[in-house]
Amino acid sequence: MNEANVIQAAEQQDSAGHSQSAQGYRMGNPAFAFGIGLVMASGVYAAIYAFSSFGATESLVAPLRRYFLGHPVAVAATILFCFALGTLIAKSWAVMVQNNFLNRIADDHLLPSLSDASSPAKQWLAQNDAGHVAKQWQASLSSLSQATRQSQLVRRLDEVLSRQSQRGSSKQLPDDLRELSSRDADAAHDSLGMVRIIVWAIPMLGFLGTVIGITQTLGGLDFTNGSAAVDNLKSGLYVAFDTTAVGLVLSVVAIFIQFPVERAEQQMLDTIDARIGRLVSANLPSDEASDNQTALIADLCRGVQAAVAESLENQAELWKNTIESAQNQWQSVHDHNNDKIVEAFKVSLVPALVQHSEVLSKSQDRFDSLAMIEQSLDKNLQMLARTTAAIEQNQDHRFQLRSETDQSMADAVRTLARAVDVLTRHMAKQEVSTHGTSHSKLNVESVSSTNTNQPSLRRAA
Repeated sequence: MNEANVIQAAEQQDSAGHSQSAQGYRMGNPAFAFGIGLVMASGVYAAIYAFSSFGATESLVAPLRRYFLGHPVAVAATILFCFALGTLIAKSWAVMVQNNFLNRIADDHLLPSLSDASSPAKQWLAQNDAGHVAKQWQASLSSLSQATRQSQLVRRLDEVLSRQSQRGSSKQLPDDLRELSSRDADAAHDSLGMVRIIVWAIPMLGFLGTVIGITQTLGGLDFTNGSAAVDNLKSGLYVAFDTTAVGLVLSVVAIFIQFPVERAEQQMLDTIDARIGRLVSANLPSDEASDNQTALIADLCRGVQAAVAESLENQAELWKNTIESAQNQWQSVHDHNNDKIVEAFKVSLVPALVQHSEVLSKSQDRFDSLAMIEQSLDKNLQMLARTTAAIEQNQDHRFQLRSETDQSMADAVRTLARAVDVLTRHMAKQEVSTHGTSHSKLNVESVSSTNTNQPSLRRAA
């Protein structure tokens, strides 16, 4: 926790302490006490009614009716006693709670946290400035739980530190301790004021009931019948003096109950006074003047040294803050320039990159289409090669057939020529003489027909 945070927390705790001290010392909740008294009064008369209704013995019911229901003043005194007893019960409960806090909260839990006293200035402040130590101590109390901070011990310590944090010395510390102790003691005494009034009022109500009973008895006497008048006088005086007896008994009981409660509260306050005095005396710097002049000069030198060290520390902190501020400014300018450069690159390069990407995309599409065309051409070339091979094979087959056909035709022509020749010679022998001319024509026509049939046979092949 640095110095600024400690001071700020101490100021906040100081304002909270002032608001708490303004409320004053209060032990016990009045609403809680009123509720207890109301419940007790209702319980007493409910018990009397129950005893009367459910067949209790007359020896038990008759005194209850006589002393608690015999006169309205007795009823009023009983109700006031119940409220006083409720106040004392609430007070004793609050004292028990505070004693429980005193037993649970050790002095070690309330000690100030060790601050960073590495520098000479802080060491000197921790040893000589009671206000500085009080602020740090008050800030360390804020780390306690809410219930612990609401205890009377911590509230008293917080108020002492709140007063001390406004001063630089502890000269007025004993006066503060005495003032707060007296104030809380007076507040504790005043908190039982209503009980004292009720204790005083209950006998007065008893006397008032006696006076009213005597007055009513004397006013209702009829002296025409002496014995009856004496009996009425005795019964009226019984009721009249019963209110005084009830009032005195209830008052004495309330006093005996009040004494231990008040004594326990006073012991609790004495314990708080002792512990607070011991804590602040052991942890706040003392302002006792020394008779040794050398010690005084040494203290003065340490103060000057602390002031110089504090000044140097402040200057170093100022330079550090200045350098950090300049570094932050440079960093912001650098970041701003980087942002501008990045933005300029975005403005100039992004459109070109987008256009180049589009061109590459179109080229890729073209390459894909060319690849598809190439694949199609490869397929066509393969089909053409197969077709060419088939054509060449067909041509070879046709050429082979043609060669075989030509050979057959040539053989047939030769055979036919031989046959014609044989026939011609045979016919020539028969018609040598008569048909010389016809033989010549026949020979010519045979040769012509042979020459004519040979191309037709070739075409047919």
